Amino acid sequence: MSTLLEISNLHASFGRGEDEVRAVRGASLNIERGETHALVGESGSGKSVTALSVMQLLPYPLA
Repeated sequence: MSTLLEISNLHASFGRGEDEVRAVRGASLNIERGETHALVGESGSGKSVTALSVMQLLPYPLA
């Protein structure tokens, strides 16, 4: 199979110093042609931030 998407060690955080919130810590995944994946978790676990990061829709640098 061919890899459609590969994410390795994704990190995303907001704020700086004492106010920093680490929303995503080291997420990695591979999606191959024909596969279906779901990103599930509790509220506030980083699902939306992960998806927005993958689609490059988060402002940079993160505030």
